[in-house]
Amino acid sequence: MSGRDFGAFLTRLGHRVVETESGAWCDASRFFLLGIPTHELRMPSHEEMRHLWRGRALGARFTTPLAAPGRMSYQIVCDDPQFGLESLSGNTRSKVRRGLKRCEVRAALPADVAREGRQAHLDTLARQDRNGLLAGAEWEKFWAAVAATSGMETWGAWVDERLAAFLVTMSFGDSVEFLLARSRDDCLQAYPNNALLFVTTEEMLVRRRMREITFGIESLEPVGPLDQFKFSMGFRTKPLRQRVQFHPVLAALLRPAPVRGLFRRWAAAEKGGFFWRKAAGLLRFAEDAGF
Repeated sequence: MSGRDFGAFLTRLGHRVVETESGAWCDASRFFLLGIPTHELRMPSHEEMRHLWRGRALGARFTTPLAAPGRMSYQIVCDDPQFGLESLSGNTRSKVRRGLKRCEVRAALPADVAREGRQAHLDTLARQDRNGLLAGAEWEKFWAAVAATSGMETWGAWVDERLAAFLVTMSFGDSVEFLLARSRDDCLQAYPNNALLFVTTEEMLVRRRMREITFGIESLEPVGPLDQFKFSMGFRTKPLRQRVQFHPVLAALLRPAPVRGLFRRWAAAEKGGFFWRKAAGLLRFAEDAGF
């Protein structure tokens, strides 16, 4: 899969995808673009950014090399070619063994996950306070797009005929990105997340000899428990920089400290909703880069 293939996948879902010299961008929200795939570093030129601004974008977020401007950040990766139970702590090994004993982990057809995985999706969104994603007909559209895209795979962990957890992966040359992970509340005691992540990580690194797995980049909002679970499963941080650039007009409006203070108070008054948590994170990342 290439960045263009991933862009085609997102287009099937109804996202706007823009191509520039440094790579593809998708609409992470209506007026904000994200460089895709996120693990591919880029240094867009001023002309590229002007092209994005002319396309009605109010801002853009992307990963960039350590020598470039941006907030010091990280990508979550596992690149141990000898990955196995010995790579994990004693406590995590125990959870993985219990998960493997109680769960059946195997590759799955997208249609099977579409039919049986909705509860895992809903439970995960509720735990993360992100209700509303892939709601209604968007759910079926997502799985149809997965099935139509080369380089995407689905994996599942079943407990007593229930799909307890599932994972969507994307292969980019010699690396793999874990795109989407979901699990059911009523099956967590069977450790399906541990079993599923262990089996797929071992499959990719040891059996297929992939160079690296990435499990995303540092989130705009605090997600400590989620990242800690990944670290417990043998993943680590790989340093990079994240750059958030606002449209010049928006940057000028946000640059005065009193305006940014008002924005933070406004975001806090919205009781921590998903949109406002992301917006506050974008401002924080831009500030750390000295916008």
